[in-house]
Amino acid sequence: MPSSPPPWQAHDAANFDATMGVRCAALLSEIKGDQARRQAILADPRDLHRELFASFAPPGHGEYAGTYRGTAGTSLARRRISADCQFEPGEHYEFCAPEEVPARMDRLVLNTEELLQDPNADHFGRLIALTYTFCWFGKIHPFLDGNGHVQRAIFAAMATEFGYPLSPRFAIHPRPYDRLLATALEVFSRAPVGEENSELSLAAEYLAFFLDGPFSAVRKHVGSSSPYE
Repeated sequence: MPSSPPPWQAHDAANFDATMGVRCAALLSEIKGDQARRQAILADPRDLHRELFASFAPPGHGEYAGTYRGTAGTSLARRRISADCQFEPGEHYEFCAPEEVPARMDRLVLNTEELLQDPNADHFGRLIALTYTFCWFGKIHPFLDGNGHVQRAIFAAMATEFGYPLSPRFAIHPRPYDRLLATALEVFSRAPVGEENSELSLAAEYLAFFLDGPFSAVRKHVGSSSPYE
């Protein structure tokens, strides 16, 4: 009987923080200055995940880096993952089932491109677009580990494509947020099916802190509902 594939926590690897600090600082600089780099990240995040995490994959399981959960014919085909609940200590909630992941990611990539090309979106609409992609990527959790780094790189690429400068408080590594945003993401991820987008505004208020430009001033939309309901 074949043994089960090993779990994976990339941050347990030796020199993870030092290595990722260097890699992600260079990545953020490239995102800010290279449109082709931004567009490649947004078109297929698997390549970026492989670039960042291949050296941390367990021996014999190189597919862990750059492969979506639910990919047929791989050790990730049936891998389910969950997160600790912020509201119910000791409990967990599950991200998207593996069999849903590849198709959901294909749709998210297409939806993100449409949001970036929307000529009628105002600043608030673009903030919600950023939040939409950020939250859905988090709910799908397409990779076995390392989702947050890719999620933040996508946010940086989208924001820069929209023309919004990133706040100095933003970083791809280390993670620049903790329980406040984790709570907003849990609210989104655990919303009833079909009602997730009604919860985008809560996460948007936090994500705005990572943007300068119009988001460093008083906003009139606090508490407004998402236009994607």
